[in-house]
Amino acid sequence: MLNVDLSVLVTVLYVIILYLFLSRFFFRPIVVILQKRRELIEGRLEESRRRLAIVEQKTTEYEKGMSLARTEVYRNQELQRERALADKAELLTKAKGESERAVGEARARLTAEAEAARKKMAAEVDSLAEKLAASILRD
Repeated sequence: MLNVDLSVLVTVLYVIILYLFLSRFFFRPIVVILQKRRELIEGRLEESRRRLAIVEQKTTEYEKGMSLARTEVYRNQELQRERALADKAELLTKAKGESERAVGEARARLTAEAEAARKKMAAEVDSLAEKLAASILRD
């Protein structure tokens, strides 16, 4: 029933030769190109991951630096505020002392002026009283 003749063997031989030819000159170069491409892509991915890690590290360092800088700025602001408050308190104390001294001097001057006015008035009263008495007695 099945008749195997020489043409079947030749066809099988052609198929095997075609397979070997295609494997050697077509499939193998494609596999090599695909393998090189895969290695290149993986190398670039690894390089990208490495660079990303470096960027993340530098970002972390930058954020730490900014945090330290902010802390330093806030500390300096607080020191300046405390100095300003101390200067203000010192100025207020000086101003209060000067005003108290000026008020004391003014009180002393007014007291002296009042005492001088009293003495002057007392002297004038005696003089006026004598003049009045003399005037009344003359009339």
